[in-house]
Amino acid sequence: MFKIAIYSFLVSTSLWSCIPAYTVSNKEYRNAKADFTKQKAFVANKDLKKEFDILKHSKIYEIVDDSTNVAKITLHPMTTRTPFCGNPMIGSMITLGLMPSGFPYDISYSYDIDEKNTKKNYQYNLKVYQSLWLFNIFRLGKTFSKQSGKALLGNYIASNK
Repeated sequence: MFKIAIYSFLVSTSLWSCIPAYTVSNKEYRNAKADFTKQKAFVANKDLKKEFDILKHSKIYEIVDDSTNVAKITLHPMTTRTPFCGNPMIGSMITLGLMPSGFPYDISYSYDIDEKNTKKNYQYNLKVYQSLWLFNIFRLGKTFSKQSGKALLGNYIASNK
């Protein structure tokens, strides 16, 4: 019984010490700013919570609650591809978070926008990197939705040049 308690404590400590933080993989998108006039838009399916949070954090559109006389956005479920193997995480777990590890995320993000009886589809490939490290405790604001939003904003600006 004592061995089980010790093993449980060690496993939980190693998992707690691996604090996740996310970063936009494309360096040129990390400091992207939405310094353009924002179109007012109503999101029809806010129930896709992750997709809606990413769009909200991108600050591409001014999201409103009234659907009259504004563009209507319909979000599509995103697909996220990560590596199949979790081996990079083992180093962080064994060293109690002192050795950093990470995973790349490839996200297929798309939505439709209806404006004045015209429907347009936007598709983006967002690249975000998840870091597991004890010292990520100082990077707590680097959440998945915020960094994915920055990647979306960078892709949006790059595609509209």
